[in-house]
Amino acid sequence: MSLFDPLRDFFQRRQVTRLETLATSLQLVTLRSEALRGNFVFPGLDITAAIHQHGQQVGYITYGVSPLNDRLYISDFKIRPAHQAQRLGLASLWCLSRQYGLPLDSMHEVGTSKGFWAKAEQRLRAVGVHLQRDIRTGDQPALMASWAHYETRSDSVGRTVTTGSKGSVP
Repeated sequence: MSLFDPLRDFFQRRQVTRLETLATSLQLVTLRSEALRGNFVFPGLDITAAIHQHGQQVGYITYGVSPLNDRLYISDFKIRPAHQAQRLGLASLWCLSRQYGLPLDSMHEVGTSKGFWAKAEQRLRAVGVHLQRDIRTGDQPALMASWAHYETRSDSVGRTVTTGSKGSVP
């Protein structure tokens, strides 16, 4: 046990408490959830959720669940200007992390969002959440190759089933 472990644990618990307090006022409301052939995470789910605070929509987030169910890819994320600088973006990422228990990956960061993602990476790391930043279009084929052996089909009652190349459910 390192001399700094108790100190790190103290600050980590404090950060978790702060994020939990922020997140209690938020609700992620799923607007769309589907596996679309041709999308980056296919056959995984591509999801758009509205971000609500006290019943009022303050933004939205679009993300995909990896077919390997090992991470979330965040492709679009907006907080309305009137609600920015209130840490709602960070609280939304915390909500996603708690809901899925998976590492987060941001995709296609643009110049105006780089500051947000840098702060989010630092603050989420402090509470034990991994955020990989700025996955570019050129990086996507290698990632997609890792789940290329999965396929999607419909079962006898019309539900979508994802199977491995040998027909077994992952």
